[in-house]
Amino acid sequence: MTDRQLPNVHPMKKIEVVVHAGDIKLIEAALRDAGVAGWTIIRDVAGMGHHGFHQARTIFSDETGLVMFVGVAPAQRIRQAALEIETLFRTRAGVLFLSDVEVIRSDYFTGA
Repeated sequence: MTDRQLPNVHPMKKIEVVVHAGDIKLIEAALRDAGVAGWTIIRDVAGMGHHGFHQARTIFSDETGLVMFVGVAPAQRIRQAALEIETLFRTRAGVLFLSDVEVIRSDYFTGA
Protein backbone atom coordinates (compact mmCIF):
# COMPACT_ATOMS: atom_id res chain seq x y z
CA MET A 1 0.00 0.00 0.00
CA THR A 2 1.42 3.39 -0.91
CA ASP A 3 0.96 6.57 1.14
CA ARG A 4 -1.64 7.72 -1.37
CA GLN A 5 -3.78 4.67 -0.51
CA LEU A 6 -3.65 5.24 3.25
CA PRO A 7 -6.71 6.87 4.79
CA ASN A 8 -6.36 10.30 6.38
CA VAL A 9 -6.70 9.36 10.07
CA HIS A 10 -6.77 11.43 13.27
CA PRO A 11 -5.67 10.27 16.74
CA MET A 12 -8.39 10.01 19.38
CA LYS A 13 -8.95 8.23 22.68
CA LYS A 14 -11.59 5.53 23.24
CA ILE A 15 -13.36 4.85 26.51
CA GLU A 16 -15.18 1.61 27.25
CA VAL A 17 -17.17 1.36 30.47
CA VAL A 18 -19.07 -1.66 31.80
CA VAL A 19 -21.55 -0.92 34.60
CA HIS A 20 -24.84 -2.11 36.01
CA ALA A 21 -27.75 -0.97 33.86
CA GLY A 22 -29.11 1.06 36.76
CA ASP A 23 -26.10 3.39 36.45
CA ILE A 24 -26.68 4.37 32.81
CA LYS A 25 -27.71 7.94 33.62
CA LEU A 26 -24.59 8.48 35.78
CA ILE A 27 -22.25 7.39 32.99
CA GLU A 28 -24.15 9.41 30.39
CA ALA A 29 -23.85 12.49 32.61
CA ALA A 30 -20.10 11.95 33.04
CA LEU A 31 -19.58 11.62 29.29
CA ARG A 32 -21.80 14.60 28.50
CA ASP A 33 -20.18 16.80 31.17
CA ALA A 34 -16.74 15.98 29.72
CA GLY A 35 -17.85 17.04 26.26
CA VAL A 36 -17.90 13.60 24.65
CA ALA A 37 -20.07 14.14 21.57
CA GLY A 38 -21.59 10.66 21.39
CA TRP A 39 -21.35 7.07 22.50
CA THR A 40 -22.76 3.62 21.90
CA ILE A 41 -24.55 1.64 24.59
CA ILE A 42 -24.47 -2.14 24.27
CA ARG A 43 -27.07 -3.74 26.53
CA ASP A 44 -27.03 -7.17 28.11
CA VAL A 45 -23.28 -7.73 28.06
CA ALA A 46 -21.94 -10.75 29.93
CA GLY A 47 -18.55 -11.84 31.10
CA MET A 48 -16.30 -13.21 33.76
CA GLY A 49 -15.01 -10.88 36.45
CA HIS A 50 -13.38 -11.19 39.83
CA HIS A 51 -16.86 -11.68 41.38
CA GLY A 52 -17.65 -14.54 38.98
CA PHE A 53 -19.70 -14.80 35.82
CA HIS A 54 -22.14 -11.99 35.07
CA GLN A 55 -25.26 -13.10 33.24
CA ALA A 56 -26.47 -10.95 30.36
CA ARG A 57 -30.16 -11.70 30.14
CA THR A 58 -32.64 -9.03 31.23
CA ILE A 59 -36.18 -10.24 30.85
CA PHE A 60 -38.37 -7.97 32.92
CA SER A 61 -36.39 -4.78 33.50
CA ASP A 62 -33.86 -2.56 31.73
CA GLU A 63 -32.44 -1.72 35.17
CA THR A 64 -30.85 -5.14 35.64
CA GLY A 65 -27.86 -6.68 33.93
CA LEU A 66 -24.76 -4.99 32.58
CA VAL A 67 -24.32 -2.40 29.86
CA MET A 68 -21.21 -1.30 28.00
CA PHE A 69 -20.53 2.25 26.83
CA VAL A 70 -18.13 2.91 23.95
CA GLY A 71 -17.14 6.49 23.24
CA VAL A 72 -14.43 8.19 21.19
CA ALA A 73 -13.28 11.78 21.59
CA PRO A 74 -10.15 13.91 21.90
CA ALA A 75 -7.92 12.62 24.71
CA GLN A 76 -8.57 15.51 27.09
CA ARG A 77 -12.35 14.94 27.04
CA ILE A 78 -11.99 11.19 27.55
CA ARG A 79 -9.59 11.68 30.47
CA GLN A 80 -12.02 14.13 32.09
CA ALA A 81 -14.85 11.59 31.75
CA ALA A 82 -12.60 8.84 33.15
CA LEU A 83 -11.81 10.95 36.22
CA GLU A 84 -15.50 11.46 36.95
CA ILE A 85 -16.29 7.77 36.40
CA GLU A 86 -13.36 6.79 38.63
CA THR A 87 -15.06 8.79 41.39
CA LEU A 88 -18.31 6.88 40.78
CA PHE A 89 -16.45 3.58 41.05
CA ARG A 90 -15.59 4.36 44.69
CA THR A 91 -19.17 3.38 45.56
CA ARG A 92 -20.34 1.44 42.48
CA ALA A 93 -19.21 -1.60 40.55
CA GLY A 94 -17.79 -1.31 37.06
CA VAL A 95 -14.73 -1.41 34.86
CA LEU A 96 -13.24 1.19 32.55
CA PHE A 97 -10.80 0.79 29.66
CA LEU A 98 -8.97 3.55 27.77
CA SER A 99 -7.17 3.06 24.50
CA ASP A 100 -5.69 5.03 21.64
CA VAL A 101 -7.58 4.87 18.36
CA GLU A 102 -7.50 6.54 14.97
CA VAL A 103 -10.62 7.78 13.21
CA ILE A 104 -11.31 8.90 9.68
CA ARG A 105 -14.12 11.38 10.32
CA SER A 106 -12.74 13.38 13.26
CA ASP A 107 -15.52 15.97 13.05
CA TYR A 108 -17.94 13.27 14.25
CA PHE A 109 -16.08 13.10 17.56
CA THR A 110 -15.37 16.76 18.34
CA GLY A 111 -18.83 18.25 18.02
CA ALA A 112 -19.81 18.72 21.68
